[in-house]
Amino acid sequence: MKRHYVLILIFTGLCTGLPCCKFEKSKTGDSEQKDSNLEMIDTSDWKSEINEDLLFLIPTPGEIIERFYEADIQYKPDMVNSVDHLDDYLDSRSQALNLGVYIADLAYSAKFGRLGECIDYLEAIKSLGIQVGVSSKIFESLLTRAKENINIVDSLVYISNEAFLQMFNFFEISKKENTLAIVSTGAYIESLYLVLQFVEEYSENDPVIQQLSELKYPFDNLLSRSSMYEDDTNVKNIIIYLNQIKEIFDQLVSEETELVVTEKDEGKLFISGGEQLIISEQDYLKMKKEILAIRNGITGI
Repeated sequence: MKRHYVLILIFTGLCTGLPCCKFEKSKTGDSEQKDSNLEMIDTSDWKSEINEDLLFLIPTPGEIIERFYEADIQYKPDMVNSVDHLDDYLDSRSQALNLGVYIADLAYSAKFGRLGECIDYLEAIKSLGIQVGVSSKIFESLLTRAKENINIVDSLVYISNEAFLQMFNFFEISKKENTLAIVSTGAYIESLYLVLQFVEEYSENDPVIQQLSELKYPFDNLLSRSSMYEDDTNVKNIIIYLNQIKEIFDQLVSEETELVVTEKDEGKLFISGGEQLIISEQDYLKMKKEILAIRNGITGI
């Protein structure tokens, strides 16, 4: 009997959480939950398999924005990809990539309480989602809830995360992992771009710069997972973007800290430690410039 499990991941302080860490593992002898096919995994028999099984662990755009958000950061409307560009995306690859981009922009707008923009982005996500084969029912429900909670910022942030998770689940269930890889790539690149834009002037003590290392581990998993579907022409093309980002990360000096796996209450598995990147001012400015170029190549800006 196959079941879906959830892994909760904390990597150098970044909690990727329930939504983005789902994978399948066989297990027998347990009863099914009636309300959900998501369960916390019993880790007693598989800790030795951790390096083999952690394939597709990426935080939602909302989780990335939340992790790097500071109260004194101001919303900049020119940073996001305008919904006015929606009709420019005519082929399936650009539609899937910018679906991910718009999900990240929705999370950014939601965090700053930009209520009107959130509705616009949900409409754009619905349009592109339908074009890449996602059921319109997902977005109709999210739009209804967003409009009902338009004055509650926390609810909009939650809805932005759910937009990503619902599509993640839809693509998995529909066996469209190739499209999922493309959407996730667009969301990751836009999230990384937004984070880099948070810092206008370099400081080695800036918390955003200090925490950039946290985005490398989910990137490594995204690249690994996407490479499994490179026979798909569209996925092969987006791997070009991912390899460009890999080169950026690979150029940074890094130091290793001990990787620690611990099991806590309710069978939750926590992972801490790993690679810590040392980012100089020159490194940061180069990363910011190159990620901007990659992102603009996707959005067509």
